[in-house]
Amino acid sequence: MKPTKQHIQDHALKLFNEKGFVNVRLQHIADSAFVSVGHLAYHFKNKEAIIESLYDELKAKQGLLLAEFRVVPLFEDINRYLISTYHQQSEYIFFYVDTIEIVRAYPQIQKKYSQHRQWQLAQLKLMLGFNIARGSFIPLADQQVDHLSWQLRSIIDLWRYIIKTEGIKLETELTFLNDIWGVLTPLFTDMGNREYQQLPLKG
Repeated sequence: MKPTKQHIQDHALKLFNEKGFVNVRLQHIADSAFVSVGHLAYHFKNKEAIIESLYDELKAKQGLLLAEFRVVPLFEDINRYLISTYHQQSEYIFFYVDTIEIVRAYPQIQKKYSQHRQWQLAQLKLMLGFNIARGSFIPLADQQVDHLSWQLRSIIDLWRYIIKTEGIKLETELTFLNDIWGVLTPLFTDMGNREYQQLPLKG
């Protein structure tokens, strides 16, 4: 039985995560997957095709998370979304650490990434608006909501990159949660504080 496209892609993901995107060649992927470069090329004509396929897979998973999250984003739902996001980023860590190199090298991926980030920003705005309306966040002007949504999206997406570049050894689910919630805690009303204290993961 010949190795499948998914088999090759899984080995590529493992190598990208371990060695970094720029340090992996097609030959490395072929060797890891125990296939010839010719067989690999039958499924992926070049490295960009592998990266794009992996990003499409990641984007689809992110889309499912955001679709569920936007329905009724109570604090427990926000926390669950952040936990899932942390583990999803762990699965595709190379993309978050090597983002700049990837989008510079591959314009088609940059376009998809930009479109997805705009959708992500829209969902975060909805989350803030919902929690302001129900009284768990203090009232904010539309411009403040826009700015805060942008901050949240940036911290969520760039957290791994910052941790890596600063040489921080300890990166845990709890530190990720605390860093993201730390942006939101100044907005809490008394109701928001009470709800936050009920969350299972915080430090």
